[in-house]
Amino acid sequence: MKVTIVEDPNIKETEISIVCSGMTSELKDIVASITTVGRTFAGKKENEIFFIPVKDIFYFESVDGNIFFYTKDETYEATEKLYIIEESLKNLQFSRISKTVIANLDKMLSIKKSENSRLVATLINKEKLVVSRQYVSEIKKKLGV
Repeated sequence: MKVTIVEDPNIKETEISIVCSGMTSELKDIVASITTVGRTFAGKKENEIFFIPVKDIFYFESVDGNIFFYTKDETYEATEKLYIIEESLKNLQFSRISKTVIANLDKMLSIKKSENSRLVATLINKEKLVVSRQYVSEIKKKLGV
């Protein structure tokens, strides 16, 4: 892979172009990494609003009508609805894995088959999430298995 950087003080807006013979999973990962730079989600915790980098979020979950998101060590209440979050993450390495959960695929350590055609995903923090059977084929496709 060849990387070329052209610096020009007259440029008003930075532009990143990828020239390739075809999109690969490696290139998709690079694009996902680039597009998450600087992106944050607002989350409430103890009457304070925090801005958490997207890359640090393990998953979003709807619980009793409230939306929470989880990082390695913290839990925050999201300020937006799950379907809006899903739409804003559609070009990143996030995917719905059940009716109530959107997971960061970059935080998955492993997946294994479970009963009733479901999967169990183990995250890098050893937490386990169930992938509902209606999302199994999409998750396998996105993970390349």
